[in-house]
Amino acid sequence: MKAKEPGHFHKLFPIAHVELKFGTNRKRYPLEVVQSSENKILYRNEWIEVLSKKHTISHGSSYSLTLKNLSDKSIRITRLRFPATDGVDRFLENLNPKKISFLRNGHQSWSTTRTYRVSEKPLRPRFRLMSLATSNMANLPSNTPGMLSSEMYSIIMDLDSRESMLVGQSPPFDQFFYIILNVNPRGKESFFELIYDFGRQLLKPGQKIQLDGIILLKGSRPEVEQKYFHRIREATGFKVPDKNLRGWCSWYQYYDKITPEILYKNLKAIKEKDKSFDFFQIDDGYQKAVGDWLEQKPAFNGRMQELACAIKEAGMKPGIWLAPFTVAEKSDLFKTHPEYVLKNETGRKIKASYNPFWKCFYYGLDVTHPRYAEYVTEVIDTYVNQWGFDYLKCDFLFSASLRGAVHHNLALSRASVLKSGMELIRQAAGQHTQIIGCGMPLSTGIGYVNAMRVGPDTGDYWINPTASIVRTGCMFGVRNSVRNFMVRSPMHKRLWLNDPDCLMIRDKGTGLTRGERRLQMDAIAISGGILMFSDDFSTLSDRALSEMELIEEVSQVCFSGQAIAIDVMERELPEIYYNTSGYLALFNFHREKKKSTYDLSALKKFSPEPVKLVDLRNGEEFPVSEKTVVGNMMKRDSRLFRVERVQ
Repeated sequence: MKAKEPGHFHKLFPIAHVELKFGTNRKRYPLEVVQSSENKILYRNEWIEVLSKKHTISHGSSYSLTLKNLSDKSIRITRLRFPATDGVDRFLENLNPKKISFLRNGHQSWSTTRTYRVSEKPLRPRFRLMSLATSNMANLPSNTPGMLSSEMYSIIMDLDSRESMLVGQSPPFDQFFYIILNVNPRGKESFFELIYDFGRQLLKPGQKIQLDGIILLKGSRPEVEQKYFHRIREATGFKVPDKNLRGWCSWYQYYDKITPEILYKNLKAIKEKDKSFDFFQIDDGYQKAVGDWLEQKPAFNGRMQELACAIKEAGMKPGIWLAPFTVAEKSDLFKTHPEYVLKNETGRKIKASYNPFWKCFYYGLDVTHPRYAEYVTEVIDTYVNQWGFDYLKCDFLFSASLRGAVHHNLALSRASVLKSGMELIRQAAGQHTQIIGCGMPLSTGIGYVNAMRVGPDTGDYWINPTASIVRTGCMFGVRNSVRNFMVRSPMHKRLWLNDPDCLMIRDKGTGLTRGERRLQMDAIAISGGILMFSDDFSTLSDRALSEMELIEEVSQVCFSGQAIAIDVMERELPEIYYNTSGYLALFNFHREKKKSTYDLSALKKFSPEPVKLVDLRNGEEFPVSEKTVVGNMMKRDSRLFRVERVQ
């Protein structure tokens, strides 16, 4: 397969469709090409027109698009679709379906993110409640081999020639954007489509809006990936801090069973063990109920400012968890302000999902409702300016943009609704406050969060035992957490700081084997992402603290480099994870001990001179080649190396 030079838009997409909403009915209308030239194409029907302009960029093309309501009435637009009538044949020559690798970027922090062959099935969660919390209900995994989809961007690669094509959305990310590829594994037929999802945005008569741009790039996979994310960084202006964030979090040691005494105990233990972090985060469990953010449980009542002051006196920033756009059905807010809760067109409240820790269903809130906007502003102002917390972990953010919701402000798309909510939080919190997004549709966080969780929840276990029952690739545990943040490594320091979730270094009271602990530690260190610990520091062994020192040292150096999952297009779980600062982790994700051989020829792109690997734990040295053997490795284990030049 050879990637063709991205061509004129009307040749790539000679037809288009728009979907409009009238009452409860949705109907699709074709768009005809009424004008085209080398760099411009105009689509039109009785309702709208779409103008696309081509711009030549390094390694490809970008397209800017505008959409206008031509009618004399307001219309509600749901989707704009660009199907490629020849599938990917316009983009790729000599397509061999069996050699295609497709990178899926999931909708939000927790969504399955990995690569697929056309013979593999993108699993759809067995239960709707799991889909609600982990997927985009408007773009669910197909559950069918060869029917693949991605959001925001995707890479399609020929595993033989190594040629790749990247299709991506560009700023300002005001719509959700889907890339669809359906390939028949037994033939060359393919269906390729780009989709803009507006939700049910209202356009006034004659109104014109700028759509997010489309970027098409060709080249090697690392090349197109880096160029795409560099381009976004240049457009949005994200500034990389001088040093990484390091912190402590209560969640994976105590979950929601926290008390002020537990927090004080860990503050004391951290100081006694001569450790220091940038922040100390109080997680879920302090509030009366999700939604009732200004009321605390009896143990915390009246003590939030006291705790923030104690954290500051310990030399750290006070951090706190909240879910600002989510409400539990047993909360007072849910009962007394039903007008804040998101509803569908028939007035029925829309469930976001069920949370076993909260022991109830939870719902999304309308951030465009003026009174709820006042409440959110009051909450953030209280947390930051009255209590003194200047590190906010904002979770379950997807709840603000649920599919099918009718918002108070009809003029916003699903994506813009969530962005408007983040604007409220940022204005109330101030620029000095660190905001970490989680459970968030990724594109909507760009420019609003300092850091973003880029995987599902981890845990002190390999994978939640219900994974096979629920049937999803985003079930909690180390396995899927590590996979997601490795695949999303290119986002780090381009869009935000990647948050790979907490690291648990305890070697007692954990369901992880020694190898699984080591695998998680090595992966997080190589990623260069936020380094956050979640252990009872009063009980840590000397061995665990020694391991912590090694990981902190490697993480600090790797923050200055860029992590790359070398074999991400070859397998679901990448086994070769390299950081350009000169460190490498090799993984054995298998269930048995095996002789570990790795093809490290790709390292020549980054270190052209002869290099060797030096094990950071035992000093063993190995030459680098196409068949690098590093000895037997236990199941679900890793080895951490420094890459050194051969003298």
